Amino acid sequence: TEGVQKRINAQIERTTKGYQSQSRILNELKGIALGYLSVHGASQLLSSLVRVTGEFELQKTTLAAMLGDLNQAEQIITRIQGLAVESPFQFKELTTYAKQLSAFSVPAQELYDTTKMLADVSAGLGVGMDRIVLAYGQVRSAAFLRGQEVRQFTEAGIPILNELAKQFSELEGRAVSTSE
Repeated sequence: TEGVQKRINAQIERTTKGYQSQSRILNELKGIALGYLSVHGASQLLSSLVRVTGEFELQKTTLAAMLGDLNQAEQIITRIQGLAVESPFQFKELTTYAKQLSAFSVPAQELYDTTKMLADVSAGLGVGMDRIVLAYGQVRSAAFLRGQEVRQFTEAGIPILNELAKQFSELEGRAVSTSE
């Protein structure tokens, strides 16, 4: 039995050494993998930063060309960047909408406030901002409200006829109905 016990102990010792060797190898592999992932992660982060910076510069340049003023474009883009952080919209979306509004003749000094107002309405109603920007831009560029835009606002969930009735009631000092 003493011989059997020695063989068992020797086998346990060999198995333990094998596990220790495997453990060292796994730790080395873990270190290599973490090193690779760190380098890969840093590379991905750098790539993302370059892409975002490039997008920022492209949007700023485009808006500057539309407005004819780089300083105004920089101010608007910076404010839109802040809006993108606090709203459900991405920077690129907001910039695209601001450029569309600029194309609809919204003055540069009103561009950010108008974009923010329409983003708030869109987020509040859960309606695509593109629909609201289009309807607003069409009214703005035509300088009057047509039936088509009334329908667009109504379909987007904006009770434009009710609001117009309220405004005309205040202006005329009498109750004006939506049908009027």
